[in-house]
Amino acid sequence: MDAAAQLQHLHIRQELQQKIQTALQVAKDLPPDDCLKAIETSLLAIQAYCRTVQKTFIVVEEKVTCDQYELGGRQEDSAILFRGPNREATVAICVTAKGSLLHRNDYPWTIYRNAGDVNPLEYLSLS
Repeated sequence: MDAAAQLQHLHIRQELQQKIQTALQVAKDLPPDDCLKAIETSLLAIQAYCRTVQKTFIVVEEKVTCDQYELGGRQEDSAILFRGPNREATVAICVTAKGSLLHRNDYPWTIYRNAGDVNPLEYLSLS
């Protein structure tokens, strides 16, 4: 990869990180259903942006329980996990039915809002 391509790749990566952070900051103060919709809408917009720069942005939406993916919650509490193609969900956004909002880009989880239904062993808290 030449220097110009590396610079473009870095710019696109920074742009994606900024779009994800903006989505999380906006969604964290919304009621649970609106939070979920805001994240879904933002991820669709990010996919559209990626198409314009000839990049692939894969999002898998998965219904999970809060005792999965190191969320530290209970099986009785549900969540929607948005992840990349990696089944371990090392890069993911999680919105729980009660309104918790978490993100991770590798490890650990970053908690943007905790509604009491998650308790990861390792996390950063922004709430």
